[in-house]
Amino acid sequence: MGAVSGVEILRAIQTLQSPLLDQVFGLITNLHHEIVYVLVLPLLYWLYDKRFGRYMFSVFFIGFWTNAFLKYVFRTPRPDPNQVRVILAETGGGYSFPSGHSQTPLVFWGAIAHHLRRRWFTWVVAVAVFLIGFSRLYIGVHWPVDVLGGWAIGLAVLYLMVRTEPFWTGERQSPGLRLLLAFLLPGAALGLLALVGEVDEISWLIVGAYGGLLFGSALEEVWVGFDPRRGSPVQHVLKMVVGLALVLAVKEGLKLVLPDTGPGDLVRYWLVAVTATLVAPWIFDRLITRRPAIPAGRAPGA
Repeated sequence: MGAVSGVEILRAIQTLQSPLLDQVFGLITNLHHEIVYVLVLPLLYWLYDKRFGRYMFSVFFIGFWTNAFLKYVFRTPRPDPNQVRVILAETGGGYSFPSGHSQTPLVFWGAIAHHLRRRWFTWVVAVAVFLIGFSRLYIGVHWPVDVLGGWAIGLAVLYLMVRTEPFWTGERQSPGLRLLLAFLLPGAALGLLALVGEVDEISWLIVGAYGGLLFGSALEEVWVGFDPRRGSPVQHVLKMVVGLALVLAVKEGLKLVLPDTGPGDLVRYWLVAVTATLVAPWIFDRLITRRPAIPAGRAPGA
């Protein structure tokens, strides 16, 4: 699809514009916002299933990384505000193809839908993914081919992640191998990004967070071994509040001691991720959902 036909399609879509739709599609496009993943990923790990949580760390990272890598490979300019109406331009920095708002939500929520296997949830995900992609056309920050390409690439990435899930969950991997991969995988990803283009701010922090998530979860398995489903509903709420408060405190506190640079962000988010996957579970296991001591000489369950 050429640039001219792309302009025509965007202009046709934007004949629907209204102040109300501007707000609606502004909200929809922000469903792909870092805060969504910052909330969902720890909660999967803390409250649902650690193995699935580890898998979702990698699903999110590989979805993000492939998108960033391909953007630098294709280096497609975004729509020109002189040709089409562009609003919320701050949600569309960098190159255009493929659309991250189309690709990453499809990979992330598609993996959850595949895991849950609930038809209603799959339909909700499908509608949300379509609307997020369409919102990028309505607000004028992507070409139609960017959105279609993002969906196609997202489906391919999702298929590969599903087929290789045991590797990403760490099944049959020794703690030593998992710790090694915690450095090798982010390091290789960072190196490949540097080969095709500059490593931008968001890439530094995402790579750092991914390495910390892998490292912290590997050590947690050996040193803590907490059960995310143990505890009462009140205790689960307390875990959420304490965990998120701790992560936020570390994230903001490290700004005072680490430089505001790409490598500084990498280290900061690495430490934040280790806090989320190692320190917070230790606090949960020892202080919040601590198992009652078994009296000496009494068998468990007796």
